[in-house]
Amino acid sequence: MFSQSRINQLLFVSIIIFAVIAGWAVSELFNSKQDEPSNNITLKFEATDHFGNEVSTTNYDEFSKVFFFGFTHCPDICPISANLMSNAIDQLKKDNFETDSIKFFFVTVDPARDNPERLREFLSNFSNDIIGLTGSHKVLMPIWKDFFVHVEPATRSEHQNHLSSSEQVNDAASNNENYMVQHTAFYYIFDNGNKLQSILPFGSSIEQMVEDLKKI
Repeated sequence: MFSQSRINQLLFVSIIIFAVIAGWAVSELFNSKQDEPSNNITLKFEATDHFGNEVSTTNYDEFSKVFFFGFTHCPDICPISANLMSNAIDQLKKDNFETDSIKFFFVTVDPARDNPERLREFLSNFSNDIIGLTGSHKVLMPIWKDFFVHVEPATRSEHQNHLSSSEQVNDAASNNENYMVQHTAFYYIFDNGNKLQSILPFGSSIEQMVEDLKKI
């Protein structure tokens, strides 16, 4: 017969094994659900860049691409994310990697305030290699939808009326609104064939992004 201490040891080992298996199963289930949208993203857009030029997917077909969605009045997540992309670009250059073959995009989720001038001012704090994209709510909504980006503006007018970009600017200015925009935060990495290669969550390291970019 087993002693009580032996039984306790076996019980403890069994609990550990069960916990590991359960954790693996949950992780696999979570990852399978997380990966599902990535297979359905279609890279197709038309927008205005931060210099006021009308651009579309065809302007960048030959390049690998990194996309992040945010807004310039964001106090923390968006500046941190833009800084991560800037640091990744710097690290790639230090590693003598050909960064001219990659385009980095910061797509606004706040067209009411993020006109080309505002985007240009914001991005100048980080890197000249990041392209800002903006446009009217009507223009940007299909991009948000294609990337499965949930955008929830905090202004009542945007919730109820989906005003045009110029109307939103006037509405916000007239009410002196200092509002926030809730949105999902991921980095989307595409190869030069417009095929999605990876999605990195907010909080990813420079090393993770550099590693993924070197694979494409």
